[in-house]
Amino acid sequence: MSLATITAVSLPPQVYAHNTTHDVALAADSARFRPIASTHGWVKPKPGTGLWTATVTGRDGSGQPADSGWLEYRRDEMCSDTTGTLLTEILPTRDARILLVDSHQHLIDLVAAFPAPYEWGYRTEQKYPDWPALAAAGWDAVYLTDRGQWATRFPDSGPDLYGWDLESVLWLRHSYTVGTTTISAPAREAVTT
Repeated sequence: MSLATITAVSLPPQVYAHNTTHDVALAADSARFRPIASTHGWVKPKPGTGLWTATVTGRDGSGQPADSGWLEYRRDEMCSDTTGTLLTEILPTRDARILLVDSHQHLIDLVAAFPAPYEWGYRTEQKYPDWPALAAAGWDAVYLTDRGQWATRFPDSGPDLYGWDLESVLWLRHSYTVGTTTISAPAREAVTT
């Protein structure tokens, strides 16, 4: 079976959001990258491992990232004030191996190729990808598109990615460089991309 992929040059621009107390060197330095870890067959990897990024959705007047899917989600779904949040660009290396989840079938294929061991007996029918095994096999990231997010949120059967909530990238390995850090603009000032 062939897994769906996307090339590094085709990946939409990515940023991760953080506050001023966050040390950007944690993401920039490959030696400090937090290896992906599993929570025994769960939809998301263990918190604090890997790196989550979101697609740039708006830019400021100089073309710098000023808004992202994650900030939009926080404003719309969590009623959060995202003004002043910092956005740091994440640029994939040219040879980054990126898996694509743009449909439910893509997720089914991913789980079939890399099934996570599931240790919670009451839901043995539910399967998720084995995140550490993906990294060990040389995959650098998983890109969930907006269409893929909706297709995998509440499928009729089979695996789901409920809880990812928005188009995003989960970086399994440090196969990116860190670009500039900018301050997010108020939503009304960011130019939609």
